[in-house]
Amino acid sequence: MVLRLDSNGWSLNNMEAGHCPAATTAAVRCALEAASEFDSTQIVVSMLGDFVVLEGFVRCRGDDELAVDVAGSIVGHTHVHNRLLCRGFTKTPN
Repeated sequence: MVLRLDSNGWSLNNMEAGHCPAATTAAVRCALEAASEFDSTQIVVSMLGDFVVLEGFVRCRGDDELAVDVAGSIVGHTHVHNRLLCRGFTKTPN
């Protein structure tokens, strides 16, 4: 997670930290693409104010939670809206 603090140690949101929505979107998109645990090719990342919105499809239940965890590591879990739909079933452990 990228932690952004002001001089008093208070957490900053994206705009206060000087990050534009395009940079935040790109950072989340890159992190999703780098995650090898699931297929993120059908996930659309957008910004709604200070919130990252994940929309689209994942292959199985559980992948949506992994995607939220990846996005949350960039912007914080409280700033992620999950609108992902699962096309399959729960993953079975090998």
